[in-house]
Amino acid sequence: MLDTLFSRIKEALFPGSEAVALPMMDGALKPNRRLDDAAPIGAELPGCDDVVALVDGTVLVSVDQRILRLGDRSTWCECPGTVGALAVAADDSVYAAIAGAGVLRIVQGIVTSRLEQVDGRPLRCVTALAVLADGRIAVSEGSSANPLDDWARDLLEHRASGRVVVATADLSSASTLASDLAWPAGLLARGNALWISEAWRHRVLSQPIAGGAPIPVLHNLPGYPARLSADPDGGAWLSLIAVRTQMLEFVLRERAYREEMLATIDPRYWIAPSLRATGHYLEPLQGGAIKKLGIVKPWAPPRSYGLVVRLNAAGEIVDSLHSRAGGVHHGITATLRRGAHVIAVSKGAGRVLQAIVEVGR
Repeated sequence: MLDTLFSRIKEALFPGSEAVALPMMDGALKPNRRLDDAAPIGAELPGCDDVVALVDGTVLVSVDQRILRLGDRSTWCECPGTVGALAVAADDSVYAAIAGAGVLRIVQGIVTSRLEQVDGRPLRCVTALAVLADGRIAVSEGSSANPLDDWARDLLEHRASGRVVVATADLSSASTLASDLAWPAGLLARGNALWISEAWRHRVLSQPIAGGAPIPVLHNLPGYPARLSADPDGGAWLSLIAVRTQMLEFVLRERAYREEMLATIDPRYWIAPSLRATGHYLEPLQGGAIKKLGIVKPWAPPRSYGLVVRLNAAGEIVDSLHSRAGGVHHGITATLRRGAHVIAVSKGAGRVLQAIVEVGR
């Protein structure tokens, strides 16, 4: 009742503020099939999450409790927990996030040190890693309230308890750089600043490494931004794990409905973004999928989606790769530019893809 009264007062004072308007995907964001047309690299890799390259060019991918060489799928390192985010330093040491257990430093496949807490708080939900120019390592923690796998709950609860910390190269000490973030999911070192993708606020920030207020780089994105990776041409690649929908934006405004849904409905069937759509008859949004002869139309309201955007040095979107509602390569969590191709990890499909980079973008 109070929520309804507040909404009416807000609408009377600020007409149109209660409207649910999403940014259009047009221009450089115009939908296409480039992720679905991308070539899978080898067989499926269920549980794949992040991808990086060593100094010698060896490409590594995190899969469950292992870090694999992408080429022959051999094990580079066996880890003491589920591996998520990865980062590579100039000396070829690898930093790996372990679900619920912080960050490891790995040298030639052997764990040499670990970071488990910062400023008296444990690191349980590490989402991304980035090596700074001076060799220190930046670590983003999505939430202090929910674990990694509960990212949809974190969104529906309107949480903003994430933080970014900076640690020494040997992980012996660390301090907090930014806090009260709404699921920081990606990091990229840019000179004296650190780009941070803030998923639940649909934006990318530029945070001075020396401290101070962040500067917006991108805002009002059409989806939930995830990891960032550098482009050799001076820009960056940004993965988006899902896109926003009118239905979800409406649900996010209805507190009583969300609370009852979280308390009574199986998480698989929440009105929430997903890494992939299973087609189960209890999944929401199927009525809007405009199915005919068993086909999900590509322009349907998506339960899940695949999206990668390319940014120039100023942070402007100049290109995008899509897997639309009727596609299969959804839930993109990481990218890596390699020559004329970009490697994309589709966690939703359990595949690592290779798409062609368009020249001149």
